[in-house]
Amino acid sequence: MNSKNNRVEWVADQGVWLISEAAGNPPRNLEDWAEEQADLGNVSLVLSATNYATHWVSLPGVKGRHLNRALPFALEDVLIRDISDYTVIPGGSLGGKHKAYVVESDLIDRLIELLAIHHLRLSSLQPETAGYAGNQMLRANDGWVVSLQGVFEGWVPDSALPAVLDGVGDKVAGAALSISASSMDEGNLLKTTISSGYPDSFDSIMVSTGKSEPGDSTVSLLQGKAANVGREKKPAPWWTGIASFAAIFAVFACAFLIVENHRTSEQIEMVSSSSKDLYKRWFPGESTSNYESRFRRKLRSGGDTADSAGFDSLMGSVSAAWAGLDQSKGAVSIQSIRYSERIGEFLIDVDAQQQSDLQALKAAIEARGLTAEISSAKADKDVVKGRLKVGGAA
Repeated sequence: MNSKNNRVEWVADQGVWLISEAAGNPPRNLEDWAEEQADLGNVSLVLSATNYATHWVSLPGVKGRHLNRALPFALEDVLIRDISDYTVIPGGSLGGKHKAYVVESDLIDRLIELLAIHHLRLSSLQPETAGYAGNQMLRANDGWVVSLQGVFEGWVPDSALPAVLDGVGDKVAGAALSISASSMDEGNLLKTTISSGYPDSFDSIMVSTGKSEPGDSTVSLLQGKAANVGREKKPAPWWTGIASFAAIFAVFACAFLIVENHRTSEQIEMVSSSSKDLYKRWFPGESTSNYESRFRRKLRSGGDTADSAGFDSLMGSVSAAWAGLDQSKGAVSIQSIRYSERIGEFLIDVDAQQQSDLQALKAAIEARGLTAEISSAKADKDVVKGRLKVGGAA
């Protein structure tokens, strides 16, 4: 299977994986594609640029052999969640800067699990932009895949393209740019926009309508999560028969214990199901993959940081503040809660009837001795969508 022709993309709003096998072919459901593959096969895939981020980082004095450890610390302040939730892979160096590919670890785990269900092994997962050489802009998904060597890599929606060009215009002076568009009119329009709006940027711009395929790259986002396994046939050792009889005896010996533990297993499943339901209610915006370890880590975080409240203390105070509001007309509803273990802070997304209701929730939280800040508030139809940052004692 040629990795250059197998591009996968996680579509969050549909909750499905899609795969595009070749340029010009419409994407299809990855599960349907996997069912058609031979069992126990190794597959190499390219991850869509919409599913990861690329950062260029300056690390003076850091040697190449130390990049794997240094890059996560350098990116810690620019990531939304805790650094442990991401996989950070070095992607090379250029002009004194180091390239890092950042992808959610849970996303890769779910892709591996889906393929494993269909008896496939993911042997390589290459970032889409890692295979592009030179400076390129390619039309994709109502936006552009932008690869500017040493400056910028990633997928950019149409609305954000001017902002990206503003930021990189003076860094690509004298360089050549290749544009691959859906049509020549679309490509020439973008070429004219760049030439007239940013005359000091690119020295030459070439337009084409063919879909440029990424080349092979040594960068893989798996980082040891999967590997090819070879099988060697050897004659069975002499003690195989004895081991078989011993195994049968062990099965019968354990039958009694299995029956006795059946009731305990049912109780464990009930507790696990209840814990998962509670986790979903408390954290509707978070993945339930490995929720048990995530839950324990959140509960243990109380008191670990001297200048911030623990998870259990913050959760109790926020819940009490929200319950104390006048909810006769459903003035404020909490949509999701995210907790940062690193800084001991909540991010709460809420829907409020009015701006004053959002202010009332902020005041109620502050009245309980916590710090609260409205980081965003936007009117959307008949509600106000807001986000609050809640920290420890002021």
